[in-house]
Amino acid sequence: MNRGGEVVIITHFDDADLLWLDRLIREQELVPRTVRPFGGEPLPQPGDGDTAAVICLGGPHSAYDTAAHPFLLSEETFLRDATEAGVPTLGICLGSQILSRALGGQAMPGTRGLECGFIDVRTVQGTAEASGDPLPDWLCGRFFSFHTDTFLPPAGSELLAVSDQYPQAWRLGSALAIQFHPEISPAGIRQLLSIEEDKLRTYGIDVEAVLAEATASRDTAWAGARQILGGWLTGRITV
Repeated sequence: MNRGGEVVIITHFDDADLLWLDRLIREQELVPRTVRPFGGEPLPQPGDGDTAAVICLGGPHSAYDTAAHPFLLSEETFLRDATEAGVPTLGICLGSQILSRALGGQAMPGTRGLECGFIDVRTVQGTAEASGDPLPDWLCGRFFSFHTDTFLPPAGSELLAVSDQYPQAWRLGSALAIQFHPEISPAGIRQLLSIEEDKLRTYGIDVEAVLAEATASRDTAWAGARQILGGWLTGRITV
């Protein structure tokens, strides 16, 4: 990625946790540019030469609920244009589902219920690691996850990682989709769980246990963020 270029970060609610992303982006002498399409902010032209990369983050919406949230369609178009222009494009959680739709896949309600808390992400055997590609190994680890919707990867894509409940990562061209949250800090987890606490308890989620693991595993989580996001930003992980 060109030093000094912009990393367009698409968010889906106010005060999204960008602490770790901002740090990792600036370490690579790139410039974070946050865009809020849900608030009416326009997306740039992805092939304008200023956009070094695109990251589409999570949020409370369903990627398929475009009638209620028409800005999601503009995000689909933007992500499709970015990948067609060869711009490195990363979708996380909701972003991974929008990216799936943008490239011809699907987003839908999951059939295995809520996935919330720290999950073990593992490589899909038989994918590119057999040829020495480092990406799947970099995706393995224990990460925070929070979703009920899931994706069906687009035709021609490569499924890279799964959890016990859901597919967790795929790639196609310059696009990489991740269902879990390597980017979120313990403060971001606390913010998210506080908003959804009543709902989570109805699902039987032990909120205190999740928060305790977030605090105890901060250093490990930061190492995972640097491993995946830092590797992607530096080009050590390529798609």
